[in-house]
Amino acid sequence: MRPIFALLLFLSACSTGKQEPTIQWSPEVLQMKQSERIAQFDSLVGRGVIGFKWTDEKGTHKEQGDLDFWKQGHAVSLRITKLGELIAWFGGEGKDFWFFDFMGDEPILTVGGEKGMFNDIEIALILLGLSPLPIGEMSTSDGVVTLIDTQHRSWVAMFDANWNRPLEIALTDGTHHAKAVHGDSIGVEIDQLHELHWPLASRKIELTDNQGSTEIKIIFSSLSTIVEDEPMHKVMDLEYLQRALKPVQILEGK
Repeated sequence: MRPIFALLLFLSACSTGKQEPTIQWSPEVLQMKQSERIAQFDSLVGRGVIGFKWTDEKGTHKEQGDLDFWKQGHAVSLRITKLGELIAWFGGEGKDFWFFDFMGDEPILTVGGEKGMFNDIEIALILLGLSPLPIGEMSTSDGVVTLIDTQHRSWVAMFDANWNRPLEIALTDGTHHAKAVHGDSIGVEIDQLHELHWPLASRKIELTDNQGSTEIKIIFSSLSTIVEDEPMHKVMDLEYLQRALKPVQILEGK
C-alpha cells in the first residue's frame, strides 16, 4: 500500500506534553465553539516537517522531509521534499484523493482507493483538528467527548478548554482504528490581527492508523490564513499537477 493514502491521519498513543485543562461543556456548546474556531481556518497555508512510516507488500518503510501544506475549504494539498527534491505530493477533497510518488525508480500517480487513510479527506481534516466532529449522538463526561455519527462510526476526543483545540481524537469504524495525538500549540496568523490574539492550532500532531501500520508525525513551523500569494488554484488542481509533474505511470488505487 502506498504511504500517503495512509497519510493525514496517525501515530501510536503518546503524551501531549504538559497537561491541558479539558472542556466540560455540553455537546451543544462544544459544537458551537468548534464551528466558530474552524470557520477561521477555511483557507490555510502551513510549513513544517513530516515523518512517516508504513508497511506494504515490500516491507516496512520510513521517510521524512519538509512539508508544504495547503487547505481550502474541504480540500487539502501536501507537498513533501527532501534536500530540495520532491519525494511525494498528495491531496484531494472528500473521497476523491490522489498521490504522486517520487520515492521509487519512476514517478507514479495513484488516484483513489479504499485501503488507505487518505481515502477520506474529511476524516483527515477532523483528526488534524481542522474540521469539526461530525454530526451524531454526542455526550461529554469528565472532559471526554464520545460520539456515534450518522455513519455509525465511533469517535472519542478531548479538547483544550482554553482554545477548543484538540488534544486527542480517535476513530473506530469496524476493524479500522485511527488516532491523532496533538502536542503543543502554534498561533495561526490572521490578517490585521496582532499575534497575541491569533487563534491556536496544534504545532505537533502524531497520527496512527492500523491500515498499512502507518505512523505519521507532523510538526508545523508556521500556519497562516493569509494565502493571497499562494498558488491555491494550482496545488488543488490534479490535472494541472499531472501536466507539471509528468508521472510515468497512472494507477487506480485498490
